[in-house]
Amino acid sequence: MQHTFFGFTINEWVGMIGILTAVITGVGQIFNRTLNQALDKTMQPLRYAIDNLSKTIEAMKQDHSAQQIEVRNLGKSFESHLIDSQELKTKVRNLEKEVFK
Repeated sequence: MQHTFFGFTINEWVGMIGILTAVITGVGQIFNRTLNQALDKTMQPLRYAIDNLSKTIEAMKQDHSAQQIEVRNLGKSFESHLIDSQELKTKVRNLEKEVFK
């Protein structure tokens, strides 16, 4: 004796569920691929823009670091020039004192 449910046997139900699962899986895969391709085409310019922005930020960081080093070196050079100018100023004053005695 075979059991039936809504006119179908258990074997028929299992077969229909298997076929339905395969069809739903196939449609889902097709939909997923189509959606991914559409999103990739749409998102590609955004990815490029983000990559370019990232590279620009990195270049600005490197440029900023180089400028900081240059400013430090200029500051040291300026300090040495100030010291030199003070020495020259002192020498000029001493010479003026000797000349205008």
